[in-house]
Amino acid sequence: MKEQKPIAIFFPKDSEAIFNKTSKRTFGGSTIHLYHFARELFPLGKIFSIIPEYSTIDFPDKDKFNLVMLYKESDSPIVKFLKFRKFIKKNNIGTIIQLGLTLESCILSLYLFLIGIKFVFIFAHDVESLGFYQNSRKRCFFFCFLVKFSSMLIAQNDIEKENLISRYPDIEKKVKVLKKGIDFSKIKQSVKKEYDCISIARCEEWKNIEAYLEIARRNQNYKFLLIAPPVPGKESYYSHIKNLVNQINNVVFYSFVPYEDIYKLLSLSKIMIVTSDMEGDWPLTVLEATASGVPVISLNYSYGNLIDGYGAGFYCNGSMEKMNEYFNKLINNENLLNEMSKNAYRYSYENHNIKTNALKLAKWIGLQ
Repeated sequence: MKEQKPIAIFFPKDSEAIFNKTSKRTFGGSTIHLYHFARELFPLGKIFSIIPEYSTIDFPDKDKFNLVMLYKESDSPIVKFLKFRKFIKKNNIGTIIQLGLTLESCILSLYLFLIGIKFVFIFAHDVESLGFYQNSRKRCFFFCFLVKFSSMLIAQNDIEKENLISRYPDIEKKVKVLKKGIDFSKIKQSVKKEYDCISIARCEEWKNIEAYLEIARRNQNYKFLLIAPPVPGKESYYSHIKNLVNQINNVVFYSFVPYEDIYKLLSLSKIMIVTSDMEGDWPLTVLEATASGVPVISLNYSYGNLIDGYGAGFYCNGSMEKMNEYFNKLINNENLLNEMSKNAYRYSYENHNIKTNALKLAKWIGLQ
């Protein structure tokens, strides 16, 4: 049997708070998504997890990662590339895994193709599968490189898969669908609830946090929790949201919560509301909520069968009036709330268990 070459997983640049529990830097669900898979793949082969040179490494799963702090965040692109080239040659890397569309992703796919290293790219958002950057929504002009030269393209849902193969029919065989994974050993359950509703979203305009705050304003008798960390370059929007929160008395606001504490706050909440315009399948925070038995009310999208198939929440089709109606319907009907809570957990366990989904990825990249 041919020996499996080492695999290197590249983490996003905003990953510090995942590997240092005292860090207050903002991180996204994509980082956690990749973290879960990297940890599960670790015992199956020689897996390197590539991160910048953070000053402190301190996190619970340290013994389940082979961390390589490859470059300084301040290094120039040329210096980063030279360090990267030295690393892959020295360690005989056979496969590189990266998540989230950047210009570097496209260039990297071509470079690795030319030197005979497999590149596995994971889409972080639906718009990326259309060739647009997630944050700026600008077109990625070298997207065709990524599509052509990657050895595998991993979508998070059938929407992303269809976006890809409808434009590039020849790549169908290398497009896979892999759902996000939840570590159920971390999930907390609480009978006592402190919050009637929770929303977790980075402070970016497309997250549409104002809609959540409007529901809180309309329902002053209920307690709402908002976790909305600031995003570099979006300081004015963060200030705007803080000002809105200060005008509503029934909202508890956190600008940052350590990752491990998110589970506790979810377990203390009855309902989750999601207001972003679109995502890359359900956000990880939604899946963590459903795993905690928290039903979901979604303003603008309904992926897969969470709502229609499992009955674990409501889809509002963009209507604020329906969102307010569904919130009151659910919060005032204990039997319905309990039923949807059970459905939410069942959906998450049957579709997003990290143990099951990681084995799929391991098979695709030759670890099984």
